[in-house]
Amino acid sequence: RTSSHSQFTIIIDHRIIAIIISFIIDTITMMATFFRFLIVASVTITSSSLPVKVRVCTEALCSDCKNFVHTTLIPVYSQLGPDVMDLQLVPFGNAHLQRDGSVKCQHGVGECDANAYELCAIQASPNAKDYLPFIGCLAETLPMGRSNEPLDQQLFQQCAESNNLWWSRIQACHDIPQAIGNLVKKAASETPADHTSVPWIEIEGDHMDEEKLDFKTEVCKAFVAGGGSHRACDGVLGTTQFG
Repeated sequence: RTSSHSQFTIIIDHRIIAIIISFIIDTITMMATFFRFLIVASVTITSSSLPVKVRVCTEALCSDCKNFVHTTLIPVYSQLGPDVMDLQLVPFGNAHLQRDGSVKCQHGVGECDANAYELCAIQASPNAKDYLPFIGCLAETLPMGRSNEPLDQQLFQQCAESNNLWWSRIQACHDIPQAIGNLVKKAASETPADHTSVPWIEIEGDHMDEEKLDFKTEVCKAFVAGGGSHRACDGVLGTTQFG
């Protein structure tokens, strides 16, 4: 005959065993997930490699720049990310600084004004993953070609707010002549004097002709040459980087 105390002890023991087993299973599951993450991370990218320095010189109302941003730059950056690409976007293009400190843009006053908004957005949110959607939105929204008047401010505000950028900071920068003047001078100095067209693309300081070479392939080549490896580069280079 089993006493009620013995039954209670057996039930408690069973519960304790069940808890211990559940804890062990959870622990094993967590460890498996962690090691799976480590394996994926090590396969996707080598931590010892440095991202490739990529400079893209554009101007806001340029149709060719719009096409490159939409069809190439944004998709490739989405695939490779900041671990592979150290992206610098310079919205100045074929503009010229005048002796009086003013700037003359290829597509008129409207382009100078739009470039200014882009420069301010990049200063406010310097990570490409943050500002690039804003640039893409403007490329899709703004009318390309010459504009002798500033474009509607609402276009810039809508693109900023829809992409979670701090509009008030961008607007404040844009509306302070000294602030935007300094940004324009900086952009002019970062745009190679010998550039002949836009978009002007440099990978590790070397110009890349986007009409003759594939942007993603060239970035991947530079990354792999520096000791890096990334899944998105595997098929592009025609070789298997991972065992």
